[in-house]
Amino acid sequence: MIYKLLFDADSEENRINKGTRTIFIDHTNTRDIEYPGIKKEFFDTIIFSENIIKDWPNVNLYYDSKVSDKEIDYLYNVISWPIIHERVKTVFELKNIEGITYYPVKLIDITSGKVNQNYYLMYINNFIDGYDMDKSEYKYNEEYDSYSFLPHATYLKKDVCNQYDIFRCKRFVIPIFVSEKIKQIIEENQWIGFDLRKQKES
Repeated sequence: MIYKLLFDADSEENRINKGTRTIFIDHTNTRDIEYPGIKKEFFDTIIFSENIIKDWPNVNLYYDSKVSDKEIDYLYNVISWPIIHERVKTVFELKNIEGITYYPVKLIDITSGKVNQNYYLMYINNFIDGYDMDKSEYKYNEEYDSYSFLPHATYLKKDVCNQYDIFRCKRFVIPIFVSEKIKQIIEENQWIGFDLRKQKES
């Protein structure tokens, strides 16, 4: 089975209603970072590139402990980066999950100035030809050479995708897809913040 990896926004809303909400990153310093090959103010898009990242910069993610200081395993953030707690990183490494490079980020509390260094960007190295273009429904913008797939009619090539535990698909790289193995790891550890949606396969 193949699953789309999302942040569990519904559960977070329930936690907010119960007064047990977790850390939320509402702004970052990524717009100020200058990096070779990346247009200024667009550093946050580096996660969608297949380039090898060298000289990882100092990335600061800001939150307000007056709202919440409770850590979570998969961190909800304004730039939609896949940010994981170090305990997730540790287990993924022990379970030999391949195709990920981990880059440290700093969480900074704007109220106290406290720096939390327990989190990492999960950079996905695998960009594969995973969409079944014959069965999927999509639109193509010739001017920008870009694709947009209809969520209810997107099919993934089972024989290709099952070779990877985690990946993005070329043509439309925003979604992250994971294997049954990763799903089981997340469920066994009862990690908070992850939402997995089963995908159509062909």
